[in-house]
This record gives sequence, C-alpha cells and structure tokens, in this order.
Amino acid sequence: MGNEDYEMQLRAIKIATEHIFSLATTEEEVCRLEKAINHEVMYLAAIAQSELVKPDGGWDQFGRQ
Repeated sequence: MGNEDYEMQLRAIKIATEHIFSLATTEEEVCRLEKAINHEVMYLAAIAQSELVKPDGGWDQFGRQ
C-alpha cells in the first residue's frame, strides 16, 4: 500500500469515527463506543494479519477442509 492509499484510508477512518462519536450524548457513551471500536479493530486486524501469513494449505496441519 502506498503512502497516498494509507492517507486516504486513515482519513476515511477519522471521518467515520467522528460520525460515530457525534451520535453519543454523554461521556459514558463515548467511552463505550471507543471500547467497542478498539475491540472491533483489534479483532479484524488479527483476522487480516492471519490471512496474510496463512500457509497455502490453510491452518489445518492435516489438510482437512
């Protein structure tokens, strides 16, 4: 990914996050949303990372489908 693509994606994340937080009406809601966003990002990042290093035959060492 080039630097320009990275900047575009980061800008999209910032815009989406600003929109999400604009829906909150209390500090507690902002904190809950922040926690939910962090959890979702970490979960999706783990999936994306594992897909990038997944062996050709998949993760099952016995080759099962």
